[in-house]
Amino acid sequence: MYAQYECVNCVCDHAQKIINKLFISNELTEKESFDKYMELLKHLSNNAEFGMKPIELSSLIYDKYYEFYDDEDLFENEKMNANQMFLEMYEDLLDFCFSTEDPLYTAFKLSTFCNLLDFGIKNYFGELEWEIESLTKSRNFAVDDYKKFLDKIEDANNLLFVHDKAGEIVLDKILIKVIKNKYPNLIIHSAVKSRPIMTDATLKDAIEVGLKEVSIPLESGSIYPGTILSKTDVDFRNIFENADVVISKGQENYEGLYGEFNKVFFLLTAKCKSVAKDLDVEIGELVFKLK
Repeated sequence: MYAQYECVNCVCDHAQKIINKLFISNELTEKESFDKYMELLKHLSNNAEFGMKPIELSSLIYDKYYEFYDDEDLFENEKMNANQMFLEMYEDLLDFCFSTEDPLYTAFKLSTFCNLLDFGIKNYFGELEWEIESLTKSRNFAVDDYKKFLDKIEDANNLLFVHDKAGEIVLDKILIKVIKNKYPNLIIHSAVKSRPIMTDATLKDAIEVGLKEVSIPLESGSIYPGTILSKTDVDFRNIFENADVVISKGQENYEGLYGEFNKVFFLLTAKCKSVAKDLDVEIGELVFKLK
């Protein structure tokens, strides 16, 4: 999909969140915040072109940002808190999946639904856990290619899972655990970002949540939100190209990978008008779609 004019506002919102984080942490004065923000916007304005993917617009912001700062993880605390919160629910949510008629289908819905949750949400007295289970039971996919997944995975030898956010990576772990339970000989690789980007999962998060217990974690080489194959490293591209099945998690990975091979299943919640329109769904609906 290509970026529409509304996507520019979303990219600017990314830039504002970055600068705001730096200002709050006292790394920038008010004037420095203003100047840096304007530099990001100027770089975006000077280089953005109609026909680019939304994720390519975002990469313009991050290219300029990386000139100012290197690998600083501005959202480290938020990610650690989210990982810990979901880890505390891990065993109960895994048991919940296995208690249903189709544990694998439930795990797919669970992982996709949690893509909608905001950072900073709390699990007071188990209320969030109860709500997640309740909504997973009641919500259905607006686009549902689960049967196509079952057809493709039946003869597969290896699967690549391209993760999205920290926190929800714990729910991805549950999904992979259930997949491995059903297909024990399947080799699964888990791809995460190669440097801190907003709340996207990195290798540090993968280690923190114990992802290696169920899969083989690796860095994709991507340093932007989402995944653009041409901007990943050779090892990741080889694994991607040789994978029998790919699961791509989240809206930004959809923006970057849609149209790449007829083996990519996209798990996401439509969070904006442009993506919802592209998928022919309503904002907030769950999607399980083969390319």
